[in-house]
Amino acid sequence: MALLSEGFRQRMQAVNSAIRFCLAVLLVIFGNSIFAYAYAEGTELEYRVKSAFLYNFTKFIEWPAEVKKRPDFVICVAGNSQLHAKLVETIGDKKNNGVPIKFSGIKHPGEAQGCQMVFLEFADRGRLEDWVGVLANEAVLTVSDDSSFVEMGGMIQFVIVDGKIRFDINQTAASRSQIKMSSKLLGLARNVN
Repeated sequence: MALLSEGFRQRMQAVNSAIRFCLAVLLVIFGNSIFAYAYAEGTELEYRVKSAFLYNFTKFIEWPAEVKKRPDFVICVAGNSQLHAKLVETIGDKKNNGVPIKFSGIKHPGEAQGCQMVFLEFADRGRLEDWVGVLANEAVLTVSDDSSFVEMGGMIQFVIVDGKIRFDINQTAASRSQIKMSSKLLGLARNVN
């Protein structure tokens, strides 16, 4: 009987250790560090990390009522086909508040009106400024990794800090488009303008 109890106790310790490990992993994934991923620029990991960010942003942002009524939640990418492909692969068939997430590669600002979020990446800064200007009053969350994106009126800008990807927020631009960001998301941002 003592052997049975000792074996059972050892199995329970192993199970408890596994549970603690899983909880620690979940805390890292879903805790305050959810948005702090290390990455190497230009790699597959970079696109996977950005995809995870874009998906996680959907959890902390509220769009206007007319946008929430749409049958799909659409994340669009302009200027970066590699990121578009990685979004499809990484996020797949996930949902945003029960609404299926779809992905679209777009080429013109007018195509963004069906999107809830647009990631913009262009080598030509003038082109980026044009897109930001066209989308400024639309209920479309704009995201980019351009170094002056929030200054030009974009809403979320990826930045690199100590080899990790972080983000800055232009809350004024989001509010103008009737997009509400949760206090948790604002608290995770490096800077909020």
